[in-house]
Amino acid sequence: MNQQKGFTLIELIIVIVVLGILAVTAAPQFINFSSDARTATVKGAQASIQGAMQLSYAKALIDGTDKEPTANVQTERGQVTIAYGYPTADAAGITLAAGLGGTGEWTTDTATSGQISYSPLDTFAADCAVTYVAATGTGSPVDITPASVSVVTTGC
Repeated sequence: MNQQKGFTLIELIIVIVVLGILAVTAAPQFINFSSDARTATVKGAQASIQGAMQLSYAKALIDGTDKEPTANVQTERGQVTIAYGYPTADAAGITLAAGLGGTGEWTTDTATSGQISYSPLDTFAADCAVTYVAATGTGSPVDITPASVSVVTTGC
């Protein structure tokens, strides 16, 4: 008598069904790379802005312009406009210092004076953006509030 070894049709169907269920539950976790990429882009912009802030402030300290309400510092990207030692919240300030302008991949929001926000999405989204708030100064002697950077990635 010949004994044949192999799988029955029922066993093969069960294996296919189990693989299908695994694919349906696991695939969305691997396919959602675009959200992770946008989040990483926003966090990379945050690091770039923070580095530009620190370098501009260090240059302003060296030049002695860290207490002035308006000045310029020379960087490798050109003349960066600063206020109280930190880049201003505009194209001539932090956009130039951090290298975020001219790439076509950022949408900006400048609705609030003294701050600028960047989003990697085609239309600006406040829930997927990095926001730079320029330094402010009051009184005499000048009491300076340093510039700050914040990130929101809930909508990326």
